[in-house]
Amino acid sequence: MNDIYLSPEMEIKPDWIDLNGHLNMAYYGVLFDTGVDEACKLVGLGWDYTSGGTHTTYSAEFRIRYVRELHLGDRVRASFRLLDVGPKAYHFCQELIHTDGWVAATGEGISLHIDRSGPRVAPYPTEIKARLDERLRADSAHPVPDWVGTPMRIRK
Repeated sequence: MNDIYLSPEMEIKPDWIDLNGHLNMAYYGVLFDTGVDEACKLVGLGWDYTSGGTHTTYSAEFRIRYVRELHLGDRVRASFRLLDVGPKAYHFCQELIHTDGWVAATGEGISLHIDRSGPRVAPYPTEIKARLDERLRADSAHPVPDWVGTPMRIRK
């Protein structure tokens, strides 16, 4: 678990292209969300867990930085990296990485563990918390990207 997680490749679809000829901003979120699915399985929070009816995850916050345009037919992979883990939530970051190696966008978010009976934020089961902590230890071997936690502002 020493490497940063990368999703399978995803291709930009024709329906996702906007009037400016590049990927519509809404679909960056789709790519980030789709790209995190396998990473969630690795820590025990995949579809098998969340479709069980009692617990799931919600996004509390997610910020996207658009770094470079994507176009029809481009292929990307989404990274996933834990930055912090609490008893009921985790902080993470992602990059959309073009198959040529450049970063198209970055994402930073907070995911909550939810007990559906409320719904309310709830502690992770012991085995999932242990997997998250293990992933955090592995991801902590890499420096935190300089864009994590930066305030939004206008360049002047």
